[in-house]
Amino acid sequence: MTAEKRVAPAADYDQFVNWEKRLAREAPLFRTQFHEVGAERVLDVGAGSARHSLMFATWGLEVLAVDPSESMLSQARENVAAAAGEVAAAGGSVALVSAGFGELASLDAGLFDALICTGNALPHVGGTEKLHDALADFAAVLRPGAVLILHLLNHARLLESKPRSIPPVVRETEGGTKLFLRVMDYPEGADHMDFDFLTLVRDSSGDWDLTHRSSSHTLLPPDVLVPALERAGFERIELLGAHDGTPLDASADESVIVVARRS
Repeated sequence: MTAEKRVAPAADYDQFVNWEKRLAREAPLFRTQFHEVGAERVLDVGAGSARHSLMFATWGLEVLAVDPSESMLSQARENVAAAAGEVAAAGGSVALVSAGFGELASLDAGLFDALICTGNALPHVGGTEKLHDALADFAAVLRPGAVLILHLLNHARLLESKPRSIPPVVRETEGGTKLFLRVMDYPEGADHMDFDFLTLVRDSSGDWDLTHRSSSHTLLPPDVLVPALERAGFERIELLGAHDGTPLDASADESVIVVARRS
């Protein structure tokens, strides 16, 4: 195994996630929520490689996908280019913009009918004070009655049991066998957890190569997130444990999906 410490490429994210299966599982919830508010314009915050944005665009929606990572935006551009024909045929669109939390209103892009923040992006907000700024920024770019959908790891469960890892994922790729690992640490008394996303690649010679991404995730259990949403001007807040609408079991569910309306 190589000892050099290198950052994992954004393309690893697309290989790590089984997008066909994931989008098929999540699509009904998004369709239902978008239909309820008559959504035509969607803002995808922390859009990553733009897989959700592209799904929405194939439904004929206008999507603005924003992410602060140039690496992720580069991968998103490849994905958007590959799906250009399908998106155009559906009458939708995807625009990609570099922006982070708290910077949405400054884009001067008008108001949106729906805002999503998925893929455990929100915990990258950088602390609870910045969380309030980010949620206020979300509210500022949504019309009254618009829908907000968040998807992140269930921090209530993580704080209760403090698991050190999430089950590994193995994929066979053109570059060799890839093993994806997620390792977590919980600094005592801190409002964050340390999160390492590691990728090990075994090439044809049998050697393993290691890359990784390290980040600090602000802890956002429901007792932190819900009051912050209310303070920012959101109401009708629902906490789900799955995209099929099952209510959250805070002690058992791996993820939490938040659905709320802009007041």
